[in-house]
Formats: sequence, structure tokens, C-alpha cells
Amino acid sequence: MDKAFEIQKNARDNVKSLQTYLTDLQNWESEMKRKEAALNGNFEQDLPPVRSKTRKERPIQVKKKQLNRISSSDYSSWEKFDVDKACEEVDMAAKGPMSLDSKQSEEEKQDKLREEAQYEKERGNTFVKQEKWDDAISCYNRAIELVKNDAIYYANRGLCYLKKESLHQAEKDCTAALKLDSTYVKALQRRATAREKLGSLRSASADLYEVLKLEPNNVAARKQLETIKARMGTKGSKSKSSPLSTPTLESKSIIPNDSKPKVVEISSVESTPQEKWRTGVGENITVIKTVKKPPHLRSKRALKHVTIQEIPLGCTVPKVEAKTIDNLAQGDTNNNSDETKDCALSAKGDNIEINSNEIKSMDKMVPPVNSVQFMNEWKCLKGSVEARSNYLNIIDPTNIPSIFANALESDVLSELLSALYEFKDKYTRGLSLYLQAFTRVKRFSALAMFLADNDKLLVNKMLVHCKTKEGLSDDVINELKNKYEL
Repeated sequence: MDKAFEIQKNARDNVKSLQTYLTDLQNWESEMKRKEAALNGNFEQDLPPVRSKTRKERPIQVKKKQLNRISSSDYSSWEKFDVDKACEEVDMAAKGPMSLDSKQSEEEKQDKLREEAQYEKERGNTFVKQEKWDDAISCYNRAIELVKNDAIYYANRGLCYLKKESLHQAEKDCTAALKLDSTYVKALQRRATAREKLGSLRSASADLYEVLKLEPNNVAARKQLETIKARMGTKGSKSKSSPLSTPTLESKSIIPNDSKPKVVEISSVESTPQEKWRTGVGENITVIKTVKKPPHLRSKRALKHVTIQEIPLGCTVPKVEAKTIDNLAQGDTNNNSDETKDCALSAKGDNIEINSNEIKSMDKMVPPVNSVQFMNEWKCLKGSVEARSNYLNIIDPTNIPSIFANALESDVLSELLSALYEFKDKYTRGLSLYLQAFTRVKRFSALAMFLADNDKLLVNKMLVHCKTKEGLSDDVINELKNKYEL
């Protein structure tokens, strides 16, 4: 009887979840139809029924007139047909009325424009590699027409004009790019090259000084600046063609033979307490400063998660010998205090990654009640299969379906199977009970479809272990094989 009630309960739960899924699907379908109608010009407002006795005027809805189609054999009508006017009407109809979610539709249009501009830019880059400058310029023109606030498009078009010796146009495009992004180094270098070829050496050297401020190790800019200095006839000293009030990289002072150099003593100015606090003077801390980089020098890799540890103000990390640190890294079981362990781990740094939950004993572990508690502990035990196996050992297999409910993911199931297999002999309640408990989790059949070949191999080996060591019957093993889709 209990089994019949359990089957009936599972059937009801599955029907309920299916109904919610179908309801969400219908809502999504109606929303998509409404948005598509708004874009195509067939937008109709779904007004609520009138609830008061006062009559309200309904908004006038303009209905489209059905146009008489011209037959293919009516040549005289086709001669009178205005194609341009028909195209304009189609374009206006495609825009549609202003819908209630006009902001969202505007954002979608902007995203589409950016995608089209990016596509034109990639085509232009391909033409640049092939040295087809006119085709590349036409691509960048279309990209600028779509998105006018991107400095890269102007700078790339300026490069093409520079290759074609259209120097004034190249300088104009690089100036437009720098108005959008004043730290764009490539635009500065290209404008400096254009100005150098135009003969305005003072402006070119000013651009190169800005480049060296942003990138002090830029060898190409430094060589170009030295070439410009040689053309001006002075290596860093002021002249008619040298830039006014521009700092020189190498300051050389010429002292006449008659006069002696004057020695000027500069009194050291003490920094204020606020400046000392900002720079961390006199404190055993590392001050993290912001790094400002131009867009083309920024990393494209994903950001790394950094764990922040709170330390009370005034407390310092005690010095711990290297032997203590190594013992903690190897799982030393001496009677060291928690404070000593934390200090040792923080002093060791990135060379050792030990989680505080791995040092926990079996007595301090508590069985989870829901999936949130389980996932918090499971993530903390990442990197130690033995600790995860110990955590699974304290969980009653009969509680696994209620713990996970609908929250079991395929990657978590794969980690659970690997932890079960690595220490399959240490489970007090039996390995087969855990394998059977996983199959009772909701939507397990969908999870079994995404099991990798390696996971299925581990399940096969665990079933062989259950048959030889635990004496599991063939019927139960065949049933588990069907549920795991082996």
C-alpha cells in the first residue's frame, strides 16, 4: 500500500510541475505574439472590461485597407505602379506604433545596430589585411553610420586614409576618435604620423609625448620622436618647430665654462597623516591602487574571484615558522589552535590552498536539511574528495530526495558519483542505498540523459561492487541500470 501511495504522490507532483511548465510556455508564446504584432504594425490593445456606468470612448483603431492586388497579366497597371512609394509604405509599416515597452524595443534596436556595426568593422579589418583600402573605408563608413560613438571605427578609417596618403582626412578621423577616447594610443600614434608627413612636427611630437605618458615602454613612439627631433635639428631643446611647454624625456643642461653650477637645497616636505594613511606608510599592509588602462590594453579574460578576509583593526598576523605551515598543508593533526592555523595559512599565501572546512572533524559536520545548506558545504569542500565522502556518509540516503527536491544539477550529480566511487568501502549504510536514493530525486530521468560516459562507467563499477560486496539482487541491479540508462 505504501508503494502505491508513493507512486500516486509522484504522479501528482509530476502533473503539477507539467502544468506549471505548460502555463509558462503559453504566457511566453502570447508575449512573443504581442511583441511581434507591435513590430509588424498589427498592435491591438487588450483593454479590460468596463466596470462603471459611465461610458468611456474607446481609442480609434485604424484598420488597414485591403489593397487590390494587380494581376500579373495587367501590364498597363504595372506601368502606372509607383514602386518607390510602395517601398516607403512597407518601411513605415515595419516600424509599427509606439508600444508600451518602447524603451525595451529601443534598446533592442541599439543592440542590433551595434551588432551590424561590429560586423562591418570585422569586414573592414579583413580588407585591411588584404590591403584593400577603399573597400575597408566603405565598411568603416557603414559602421560609423550605425554607431557614431565608437572611437575604434574612426581610428581604423584614419589608418586606411593614412595608407592612401590622404593625410588631412586621416588627421581628422584620428582627432574624432580622440574626442571620444582621449587615451586611445593608436589614434595618437596615427595622428602623429599624419602630422609628421604634413610637416607639422610640433603637433606630432606633442602627440608622441602623450603616447609615452600613457605607455612609457612604447619603443615605436620613442623612435619616431627621436626621428622628429633629428628633423627639427635639436634633440629635445626648444626651437621654432619644437612643441611649446612639452616635457623632455632626457633633460640635459648645458653649463658654460665660466660659471659654476649653483647648488640649490630642496627642503623635504613632510607628508600629512592623511597622505600617510593613503600610502600605508608605517603599517604592515599592502595598498591596492587602481590601474587605469586604455581599452586596447585591457585583458579579455574573465575576472578572478578574490576572497576577502576581515581582520580587526590593530591586529597583525603572528609570525609562524615554515615547519608549522608545511605541517598544516600536509594535514598535521597536532593540537594547534585555530588562530595559529589561520595565521599559518595566510602567511603561506597562494602556494597552499587549504579550506577551513577540510580541517573540520566528522563530529562538527551536520547533515543538511535542504539543497542550499548542502551546496554551501559541498562548495566549501571542493578539492578534497575524502572530505566530501565523509560529508555524504553522515547523510541518511532516505533524506536525499527531500534535500534536493528540484535543485539537483547534472554537474553536482557527477561530483556525487565520483565521491561515492573513490571511497565506496567506507559507507556504513551501504553504497546501493545512495544509488537508489538518487533515482528517487525529481526529474532524475532528465539528469540521467546528460550523464557522461565516465560517469556511467563509474556507476557500472559501483553496481559490480554492490553485487559482490553487499549481495544486491540482479533485479535491483537491472532496475538501476535502466534508471541510469546504462
